Amino acid sequence: MRIFTLVLINLSLLILTCNIANSEDLAILFKQQIEERIDVRDPELKQISDFTFDELKELSQTATPKADLQAKLDNHLSMVYLVERNNSHKLDKPYLRIAHWNVERGLNVEDIKEILINQHDYENKHISNVKPRLRKNFKEELNTFANTDILCLNEIDIGMPRTKYKNIVSELGDTLNWDYAYATEFVEVGPLFQNKLVDKALYKGLHGNAIISKYPIISTKVIRIPNEYDWYRAEAVKRQSPLEHVRHFGAMAIFSEKIEYKEVRHGSRNALIADIQLPDGQIITVVSTHLEDRAYADKRLKQFKYLLENLKDKKTPVILAGDLNTSTTETIPTSLKKEVVKRIRDPHFVLRAAATPFIPGLPIACALASVPISKLLAYKDPFFPSIPIVFPNHERRFYASLKKFKFNDGNTFDLSGDKEKSSNRRGGLLANSNQRHWKGFKSTFKLKEPRLIAYFKLDWFFVKPVGEHFMPFNGKTLKTLNYSSIGHISDHNPITVDLTL
Repeated sequence: MRIFTLVLINLSLLILTCNIANSEDLAILFKQQIEERIDVRDPELKQISDFTFDELKELSQTATPKADLQAKLDNHLSMVYLVERNNSHKLDKPYLRIAHWNVERGLNVEDIKEILINQHDYENKHISNVKPRLRKNFKEELNTFANTDILCLNEIDIGMPRTKYKNIVSELGDTLNWDYAYATEFVEVGPLFQNKLVDKALYKGLHGNAIISKYPIISTKVIRIPNEYDWYRAEAVKRQSPLEHVRHFGAMAIFSEKIEYKEVRHGSRNALIADIQLPDGQIITVVSTHLEDRAYADKRLKQFKYLLENLKDKKTPVILAGDLNTSTTETIPTSLKKEVVKRIRDPHFVLRAAATPFIPGLPIACALASVPISKLLAYKDPFFPSIPIVFPNHERRFYASLKKFKFNDGNTFDLSGDKEKSSNRRGGLLANSNQRHWKGFKSTFKLKEPRLIAYFKLDWFFVKPVGEHFMPFNGKTLKTLNYSSIGHISDHNPITVDLTL
């Protein structure tokens, strides 16, 4: 019995170590502000970065650049780069289709390009990779994505060795010959920090969000949201704590996932906003955002609320799309001090500790119970009701914020879920704009192992209609399409939504 108890204790500690991170508030590098830049227009995006290689090297060596270089960095991070095509596309269907995709840096951009412009060739090349029972679904999803009118994209690389120094937004925008806008979240200096050999002439080190539109982008804005993780200081630490090494080992042993070391970068999360004019003269607002993954749920909620607050004045229909990292987990590198702080600030942990003398084994039982409970209730539904002490769900407050939020024109986000408007006849919260599943939502991200518990809904559409126009319906998650390429196209599944005109 004693051996069995020790096994349970070790298992619970391993589960805890693999899923927890620190709670120490990190310094905010950049002032919370809204910056607007509309007129950076360059048909070939040649001037997307004017950092010299020596300046990038300097950025790799310090968390606090000299004043002139810091000013240049701040200016770059406040800009939106816009390429206009002056196309005159017509509305070719009675609805507008929008897609969102975290494209994992654009590692497989050639697949995405072929899906968009040569659907039939892609189908012929890849259908053998799809299980026979899923081939009809594959064809439907391929057609759905290929007929998208506006693309919202996260994790766009420009001038990075891992993506062969390609300009990923230009690759896609030029392929379609559509308008596109790009805003840098981070200037990546990890390869330079680690003294890796790079092509000095091609290295740009840019990583951010993009919007690509069939219809004219008439104005743009970037909102730099509160910075909740110091990417340079935290990632550049040369000696990581023993707890962090345990976490890396546990991630590989249990989930077959490699946690990247030293993503050294300058910058912070943002939201790219584009006003797009449709052929009938109507203007819609599209937002592409990416919230912090290396932060607590309450910090992501802070970012989300800040973004919503700065969208309140919008009188146009609003489509908010992005990877919101609603995983209910934190991935900040760990230290013993931060683990202690986390427990002290967690009332559920304190209550469990207080109850332990009266209910022996409660912490172990809660740790073990958290796995099946989280996966049965939360892993595909971060909006599930919170269960205090046993399994609190801090992501639930996202839903509360959405439900409570109102634009200044009196309109709200559509949270409804009508079976006849959903893509698979499943009703429930947000079913019109995001595909529901047998329990919760269709997942957009999964870890490699174990397959039964490592699925998450990270990517979302939130739509504000105006009157009866731009009502969301047919929200889909295109998992089969994503996995039609060997391995997958991205570590996130694309999602789409249709809007009534």
